[in-house]
Amino acid sequence: MIRIRTVNKTRLTVTIILTIIAFYLFSNALIITNKINFYINKQLVLKEIKSSKLVEGDFLKSHINNVLPIIKVTCDKEKSIITDDRDIRWFTEFVTGFDIKNPITIISGQILMMKKHEPQIIAAAFTSNESSFFNLPSKKEVLEPAQAPNPKEKNDDIPSTADTSDSEDKGEEEGRNITDVNISSPDKKGYEFSDGIYVKNEANQKIDISELLKEDLKMKISGKGPHVLIIHTHTSEAFTPTKQNNYTPSDPDRTENSRYNIVRVGEEIAKNLKAAGISVIHDKTVHDYPSYNGSYRKALETIESQLKKNPSIKIVLDIHRDALIFPDGKKLKVTAEVEKQKVAQVMLVVGTDQGGLKHPNWKENLKFALRLQDKFQKLYPGLARPINLAPYRYNQHTTTGSIIIEVGSNGNTLEEALASSKYIAKTVAEVIREIK
Repeated sequence: MIRIRTVNKTRLTVTIILTIIAFYLFSNALIITNKINFYINKQLVLKEIKSSKLVEGDFLKSHINNVLPIIKVTCDKEKSIITDDRDIRWFTEFVTGFDIKNPITIISGQILMMKKHEPQIIAAAFTSNESSFFNLPSKKEVLEPAQAPNPKEKNDDIPSTADTSDSEDKGEEEGRNITDVNISSPDKKGYEFSDGIYVKNEANQKIDISELLKEDLKMKISGKGPHVLIIHTHTSEAFTPTKQNNYTPSDPDRTENSRYNIVRVGEEIAKNLKAAGISVIHDKTVHDYPSYNGSYRKALETIESQLKKNPSIKIVLDIHRDALIFPDGKKLKVTAEVEKQKVAQVMLVVGTDQGGLKHPNWKENLKFALRLQDKFQKLYPGLARPINLAPYRYNQHTTTGSIIIEVGSNGNTLEEALASSKYIAKTVAEVIREIK
């Protein structure tokens, strides 16, 4: 009797153990199957979004970013109510470019990624006097919801002086839709000002222009190069077509053809830097096609790859063109006259850690930009617009000589931007020689 009970007990134990093992294997099989299904479904959704002609990913992303409110972020993870649902996390990250479990990416990515691609709507009333344009906000300062062209642009009547310099190429209608101004000596209201240098301080950081100009740069350039890297985060940014440089836009004021977009400007800057004896690499990697989503993330990979291969690089120039447009649909071209030639104005953009991303040495980049701005003022007065000190990092944490250079606007022609390139290169070369 005792023996039978022992046998039955042993069988029961074995049965329980086998049941547990079977359950464990079954549950793991379900998890693996679920992961496989999730991956397959994700690829199908990705393919559907990219191939669908009914809803474009950029439009969907733009719409989500425009309607989402700006949120106040708490660092108390225990009180976080953000979902752990991976499907939702993946979809929002794919569409909007940020991770809902990391709220700082919403602030750093949401506004930056979207507003960067949309023309700034200039919503003030202007007269025909060009001085009325001097206090124009920078591209990053959005005065009303920016609705990009076709159908994003919004029309209101604003009197302006039309630049018809390109009328022979594009007709009188095109000439009437572009206003030509020079933005170099704005009203001091809203700007930091010293030593003839203006800074639009959108990051609300405490800076002393005069003192920063006196400080030595930590960046030292010596030995064999390359010393300068030129990239383009938004590679497809282009200009107003002309007869000489005519193209069919794939999107308003953009083209993937590097003969007509900002890459051509970068090539001209690189050529002139080399002519001035500066060793430079021009990386033409496309970062904003087929999607603008994650352009800065892709550009960071390019920068880090180049720095790893070429540790001698100390200066990273991210070359862009600005986008300025009036509510009535008129584009704004920013020009200066240098050596009796009309050229596109340039604007230096310096990032900070205001958005929450780590960037402890941003003042070194600002010091470098101030030196460039000072040199612009001395060599080519009126060529440079006020410096834009922005609350975003723009990948400028990679070196202490990283800046964005905006060459002209979407209202400028490629010819005007190319004409500016040699003066940009000469200015950069002069500053480099001084800090060697």
